[in-house]
Amino acid sequence: MVDISGFGLIAGVSIPDVSAVKKEYRLKKSKLVFSLSAEDYPAFFSSAVKLIKEPLCFFAEIPSDNDSARTYYLDNCTEPVVQAILKRYGGILYADGVIKFGFCSHSADDEIYMQEYQTAAVCSERIGEFEKLLISLGYKRNDKAVLTWDVLSESNAGECVNVDVEGEGYPDMINNLIDIGMYPAE
Repeated sequence: MVDISGFGLIAGVSIPDVSAVKKEYRLKKSKLVFSLSAEDYPAFFSSAVKLIKEPLCFFAEIPSDNDSARTYYLDNCTEPVVQAILKRYGGILYADGVIKFGFCSHSADDEIYMQEYQTAAVCSERIGEFEKLLISLGYKRNDKAVLTWDVLSESNAGECVNVDVEGEGYPDMINNLIDIGMYPAE
């Protein structure tokens, strides 16, 4: 769903009014912070992981029974493996409002972290390459950019919910990736 402001919410996120959120990003030294519009998820992630130096790590933070998060890692991935994860599980990653996920490099200081309410952070010593990607997707630099987090309030309360896609949810994704080496953090 795309709001009239041009910013779209994913299926698992609801915020009554996101009209102040635009396709903009904040840049400070080697860090970009922005709210990623729903329609930009596939293009952003498939291009952004190409910019991260191998070997890569895919990580996912999921809720646990005690109101904290449990983090899982799949280490030593190549870019084609990460692209396969995005192809197979993109429906879940791009729709579920509960799971937080990202990618990082074991050989460089590169990290993409998709947080709650569609807010993303990218850290890299080569931040300009990621900035060019955002610009190609129509985002503009505004160091006072309004993020989805900024519009949340008592009168504009948001909600993040679990979403199943074609009968699968993030627990299925985690269980399937455990079979190929994903493991929980200690």
